[in-house]
Amino acid sequence: MAALLELDDPVRGRLVVGGGETVVLLGPSGAGKTRLIRALLGLDDSGPEAVLSVRGRRARPRDLAALVGWVPEGDGVFLSDSVWDNVARPPGVPPNDIALACDALDLVGLGHRAREPVANLPRPGRRRVALARAVASRRPLLIVDGPLDPAVWALLPGLLEQAPGVEAVLLATATAGERAWQADSVALVAGERIVAQAPLAELMDSADPEVRSVLSWVSPS
Repeated sequence: MAALLELDDPVRGRLVVGGGETVVLLGPSGAGKTRLIRALLGLDDSGPEAVLSVRGRRARPRDLAALVGWVPEGDGVFLSDSVWDNVARPPGVPPNDIALACDALDLVGLGHRAREPVANLPRPGRRRVALARAVASRRPLLIVDGPLDPAVWALLPGLLEQAPGVEAVLLATATAGERAWQADSVALVAGERIVAQAPLAELMDSADPEVRSVLSWVSPS
């Protein structure tokens, strides 16, 4: 079966996200994880367009963007709107199904705060709103750039079963913690490119100096 997403790029390296998989983009702060994600989505015009395949067919970043529910590093929530409006009726895009929005808010533990202004929430709460919005969009690839609070991180392994339409998850993190160990594979990032991709246990056994260098920055002390 063809992978949901493949990046095979002379500049950015190789990344594969298969259906039913959780893949972690792992690299220290400043390694370029966010730039890579933005290139995948066609939002970074500082270099050549990313070379992608979606479900085995050559695609452009804008084609992938239509398949992605995204939790950006900066949240991307609208502070002047309510939690509900951010999830069910986000500005500038088609509204999400009401039932899916309700389910997504319940999934992240915010169903009881749906009518509150997002501005009332601390940053971890705003991240939950962004996650609920992404899940409610019912798109096959969920991308989460940056940390979530521990209670929500604990939910992610079950998202593939609980979130309708979500087929795979791509997480970006700066620490080789529990999420990386539980993932199907880890893509190491340095200098805005993929250095290597494999299960974390295999990467830890690697003698490749570039792999060892990245791991030295991201391994918990």
